[in-house]
Amino acid sequence: MRWWFKARRGHLLLPLALAVFGSALYAVQDTTVLLPAVTGSGRVALSLFVPVPLLAFLMAALESRLPAAEVSGVRSMTRLDNALVITVMTAALLCSALVACVQESSTAATGGRNAVFLTGLMLLARAGAGQAAVMVPVGWLVTVAVIGFRGNLPRSWTIIALPADSMFAAAASLVVFAIGLAAQIRSSRKTA
Repeated sequence: MRWWFKARRGHLLLPLALAVFGSALYAVQDTTVLLPAVTGSGRVALSLFVPVPLLAFLMAALESRLPAAEVSGVRSMTRLDNALVITVMTAALLCSALVACVQESSTAATGGRNAVFLTGLMLLARAGAGQAAVMVPVGWLVTVAVIGFRGNLPRSWTIIALPADSMFAAAASLVVFAIGLAAQIRSSRKTA
């Protein structure tokens, strides 16, 4: 297991990823930015974009592997990879909750939930696109910014723009995350 973790560069990438995530979440607070939008007001919470570096670090860790050796090996690395993803997302949720408590801000509380949802999307896309799947969450973010609002209200399909107390967003995030983990199990034994 130690060799697997070193091969994934987890000892370097993941602490750095969580530090970047936590500090960015703390820094943006309730800041909104004006982005071009087809529908809605165009004002988007900057905290929506905070999970992107975390996802990039996570994808780098998952893709730093030796596919041929892992496919031909007796022990499947899928369970370890899924445990790694679950651990990182649990840490992101805890980090988000900590920042929300310190700032007394509901915006920070959505950071972990959004990271879970976007990670699920990334893992789903990784099954077919490989490392390029890291761009799928970015595409989702751009789509939400451009057409995800009706006036100042987010549409329900956006998930990440919904308020922190939205049970629908929390449930959808968990479902997409679980489907992403299942897709990773199915596709992890491929060499390409």
